Amino acid sequence: MIDWLDEYEERTWQTTESGTVKYALIGLGWWTIDVALPAIESSDLGEVSVLVSSSTEKATRLADENDVAQGISYDEFHDGAASDAYDAIYVGTPNAYHLEYVETAAELDKAILCEKPMESTVERAEAMVETCENAAVPLMIAYRMQTDPAVRRARELIADGFLGEPVSVYGHNTQPLLEMIPDPDQWRLDPELSGYGTSVMDLGIYSINTTRFLLDRDPVSVQSEMASNHEAFGDVPDERSSSLLRFEDDIQMTSTSSQNAHEDTHLKITGTDGQIAVSYTHL
Repeated sequence: MIDWLDEYEERTWQTTESGTVKYALIGLGWWTIDVALPAIESSDLGEVSVLVSSSTEKATRLADENDVAQGISYDEFHDGAASDAYDAIYVGTPNAYHLEYVETAAELDKAILCEKPMESTVERAEAMVETCENAAVPLMIAYRMQTDPAVRRARELIADGFLGEPVSVYGHNTQPLLEMIPDPDQWRLDPELSGYGTSVMDLGIYSINTTRFLLDRDPVSVQSEMASNHEAFGDVPDERSSSLLRFEDDIQMTSTSSQNAHEDTHLKITGTDGQIAVSYTHL
């Protein structure tokens, strides 16, 4: 029993090569500095060698504060500055800026780790894929659930028939965005920067994409209801959202999300013979 439970924490796919992947981090908001940078530095496989921001002064200051070797501006990055100092980029800018940094990285023959969602529109996301395919550089979205040992084990159990036939899925993600970031003018509430909306683009995609991975199936149809009732959310359609998705083999999923609700997140897959629940799917 203990050996079986250990499989939920074992990263059997992870290997260690000599040396590390050196990253340039682009977009130095709180997520990049407080979450991504420490995570990379804590790994035996990666290190941060360059920070990239709107000005050289800001990038250099944050580099000094975080023991990173070099800081450069966005313009300097596009001009190829410090390109010998890193192997890959991490893109943590607002969604609508992802493409331009991916294009430059591809020209520089650098691997790319880009925050979710890929971009602000389907067309720009497709352009990212085409750019990286043409340049033969790796493109990965920084979405951790497919790498989480427990999620990978759950996928195996579902494939092995542990649940019987999957019947339904319920995914839920909510958070009080304006309590977390008390700024009604933030980019997540600006459709020109965030894309189609805020709750689905930022939160709902977690449970939907995790479900695609767990079931190894894609949605074939979707219908949604959205509403924005408070002034701060007036420019986006989905302060709150609920969606009904039908996956291959007629598996139904209900997905709910909101950027203006008590923080909660869970995912539950029910089959003819059992059920699997995954908590904290977007933390």
